[in-house]
Amino acid sequence: MGYSSSLIQRKFKDIVGKRYESVLKEYSEFLLTDEEMLVPEVRSILVPLDSFVHEITDEAIDVLSAYNATISLAYITDAGVLDLLEQTLDRQSAEDFRAKKEADGRELLERITERLKEHGFPTQTRMFVGQTGDDVVRMAKNYDMIALNRRYADGEATDLSISPTVLRICQRVETPALIY
Repeated sequence: MGYSSSLIQRKFKDIVGKRYESVLKEYSEFLLTDEEMLVPEVRSILVPLDSFVHEITDEAIDVLSAYNATISLAYITDAGVLDLLEQTLDRQSAEDFRAKKEADGRELLERITERLKEHGFPTQTRMFVGQTGDDVVRMAKNYDMIALNRRYADGEATDLSISPTVLRICQRVETPALIY
């Protein structure tokens, strides 16, 4: 018998059978199962980056420090934007844009890697052109956790909302996600 079942049985022990089952069914989504109560072991963390992510926050570093994990930073240049530039302008403009984004990506990867190493994290980096959402979902299968900046793949919005791409990634992955 799981913890949640025993809790409900103690709380509603005097309620007749059918009522107990309906309470258990109605509140099951709010109670953690025994499997969900276990803290997963995290050895590898994926942190996707793009041109809209400028830094990793101190709060995120504090949370990540709870795990003895290797952090993999992946800078992804959006292939859709490159295709659009090539179609609307010309191939040279798309290549210039790609070169600029790769230079920005290298600088961001170096800056964040240095900051994480100061906190004692082992890190890995990679950079590629791809789909900012689909590639993260695909790569997340090889990691124990993903840490997403709320502005990832969103643009320069000024409000405090979370990027639609981040929400979509969180819905599609089975890996635990940290949004910072």
